[in-house]
Amino acid sequence: MTTRELADLLIREFDRQRATSLERALADALRAHGVPKFSADAEAFARTAEVLHELRNRPPEPLPFRFGQSDETRLVGKGRVAERDSAETAFAKQTWGLSDKLLDYLITLTPADFEVVATAAVELAGAHEMRALCTGDEGGIDFYGRLMVRPPSNRIAAGIVYSTILPKAVLILGQAKRYSRDQRIGRPEIQKFKGQIDDCLEKYAGNPVPPSHRVPDSYYERGEPYLGVFVSTASFAATAEGSVCASGVSLVGGTQLAQFLVQNRVGISCDGETYQFEPKEFEAWLEDRRLGLVSRLMEAAT
Repeated sequence: MTTRELADLLIREFDRQRATSLERALADALRAHGVPKFSADAEAFARTAEVLHELRNRPPEPLPFRFGQSDETRLVGKGRVAERDSAETAFAKQTWGLSDKLLDYLITLTPADFEVVATAAVELAGAHEMRALCTGDEGGIDFYGRLMVRPPSNRIAAGIVYSTILPKAVLILGQAKRYSRDQRIGRPEIQKFKGQIDDCLEKYAGNPVPPSHRVPDSYYERGEPYLGVFVSTASFAATAEGSVCASGVSLVGGTQLAQFLVQNRVGISCDGETYQFEPKEFEAWLEDRRLGLVSRLMEAAT
């Protein structure tokens, strides 16, 4: 078993309520996989360091545990709520596992509905004027809007004083792709997205025969600075992530999207002290956002 496979096995088998050493967790994961106890203990002892290195190179959010502060070979399950946790941290720990259920549900949506979800999620993250195109004929752009770099203070009445020195609203151009969760998006698809953004900003404006549904050229200036947002239910290969390091593109993978939606209470209900994902509540939220975003788009077109 490769180091990556062993790390994946550990992640799948780890109990989020548990606190234990990495070596013990590895041995237990191997035993659950059918490896005899003596062989599992020996392999765990020999490969703890390399598995730790592999885990350290991964984003921490998808992991079901965090590393001990004084001993990084100690794993503490993210489901363990501590007295010192804030209400938001406690909620995040209690609902961490629900993101998998929500992500599975996202994969069942139609492409148009997933575009609405992606657009609404970007709006939840602080953007405004968001519009989902949902037509399949947008020249590669599925949603657009703007993000204020630093909006004026909402605690001071408008027009009294300058309450921000960074009022720039950056253009957002986004793409939403609903793939299987185990698919990995590579550099070519991200480069294609960048090309579609360039087409939008350079070729659509003033084109006598533009795509029938697209970002209206009245909404932006030719060559305007932008933030490209690529949202997917899949994950991204290292080559894709590397290709956006020095560009104006942000990648949002399935786990990131699902965890963000859960923490914003999208589709989450509470029965006493137990939280759960409710498809009906999610559908109600989706219908509300679908109506809002589509009507906003239609108003912009008139």
